[in-house]
Amino acid sequence: MSDDLEKELTLLRARLRALEDREEIRQLTAEYMQAMHDTRWEDALACFSDDACYDHGVLGYLPDKQALREFYTRFMPAFEGAGGWAFDVLADPVIHTDGDAATGRWLLLTLATDPDGGEATWSMSTLDYVYKRERGRWKFHRNHCVHEHLLVPYAKGWGRSGASRIPEAAKDAPPEHFARLRAQGGKQRPGPLTRSIRGWSVPTLEPGEVEARHRE
Repeated sequence: MSDDLEKELTLLRARLRALEDREEIRQLTAEYMQAMHDTRWEDALACFSDDACYDHGVLGYLPDKQALREFYTRFMPAFEGAGGWAFDVLADPVIHTDGDAATGRWLLLTLATDPDGGEATWSMSTLDYVYKRERGRWKFHRNHCVHEHLLVPYAKGWGRSGASRIPEAAKDAPPEHFARLRAQGGKQRPGPLTRSIRGWSVPTLEPGEVEARHRE
């Protein structure tokens, strides 16, 4: 085999591997959303790596798999039991792979029922996910949900007259899950590609403010 042919085959294998990896990551993310929709909490948990964490913005920071389990087996059933319902629509994934690590940025629109008042609401978020290959399968490693609007009334929407709110069930979460949020003045961190938070109704640090706080 000539050197040129060998190089071409190596390049094709790498391109095929990258395509397969991105497809598996899209499938993982879709399976997770389907599990959430079907209230299959154990299946949702199975999508995370052994050392996963989740910065869930104003809904708290889940530092490890145990905290994740508590969130999915206590908070989410409480949300559903109180009458909560959600229909998630994912869009515009941008996925980059690098060996056994990958990043994905998704836009999320959620049509939901407010578990506290029973009314229709909207939620909009950016999902910044870091994935890792664990035992040959892609898993969530570092999840970050950046809420732009959370449970805003369907009738009022996300304009000037609308306002985000946190469900009452969130108050039952362990206080330590909100230590990071308190340290940030009650504001969530923006995503790494965030350039503007104009028009958002969820309290959010300005882009660049996170780095400034770390330097203090």
